[in-house]
Amino acid sequence: MSASENVRYIKIQKIGEGAYGIIYKAQDVQTEEIVALKKFKLSDNEGVPSCALREISILNQLNHPNIIKLISQIIINKKLHLVMNYYDMDLTEYLKFNHEESHLKNIIYKILLAVEFIHNRKIIHRDLQPNNILITNNEPVLIDFGLSRVLSPNMTPGVTQLWYRAPELLSNCNTYDYAIDMWSLGCIIAEIALNKPLFMGSSEIHQLLLIKNIINGNEWFLHNSQFAKLNNLFIDLINKLLQVDPSKRITSKQALQHPFFLDQFAFIYNKE
Repeated sequence: MSASENVRYIKIQKIGEGAYGIIYKAQDVQTEEIVALKKFKLSDNEGVPSCALREISILNQLNHPNIIKLISQIIINKKLHLVMNYYDMDLTEYLKFNHEESHLKNIIYKILLAVEFIHNRKIIHRDLQPNNILITNNEPVLIDFGLSRVLSPNMTPGVTQLWYRAPELLSNCNTYDYAIDMWSLGCIIAEIALNKPLFMGSSEIHQLLLIKNIINGNEWFLHNSQFAKLNNLFIDLINKLLQVDPSKRITSKQALQHPFFLDQFAFIYNKE
């Protein structure tokens, strides 16, 4: 790395903090482009953290329009920084405004495309949540692969933000697979329609109790007034994603082929 790279990026403000790094909005002084910098602290004993190496390795495998692009990695003041494209808004912020249903349906479909892309490469994201989905021109971009792993037989269950964590993770299962991402997507898709999280637990036990109380049968959604305004095809998509038994949860490929997406006239809300 040349000395000039140390001053190539000027940090403007801190915009977030992930599992292993801090995210900054910054400007490239050479191109004047606004970028995002993710800072990792370098360990004196271990050098570059293993989590950073994993994230770099995974991002270098992923070339998809709905997945964040890694521009480069540089060292600034003995700290590793990942340089990525910058976006103004995440899904949480986006949902504070009114949007056309066609835009919301497109966002859901494109998120599923991105997840199918990573699953096809045997990668589990393990931290799907609205804050990790950025929006630009009504198009989603999946970010933060700090917790992502290639599928393996034994993995830690302590992943994914609590409100989007699958029941098997809440039960401390360490032999999970891609289905944990599909549960998270079910929660996210429901939140897009309801404009609030479906399960807002305060602890792992509370979260599991909420799930069991809300999903209390095969037709649980018929007894939930929040779902009365939603299109039946859309409800069916959510139901197939929010199966407590992970073996019964649909895959990303199956979700993309769901009738809700095949019917161009099927929208999220019932028409009055």
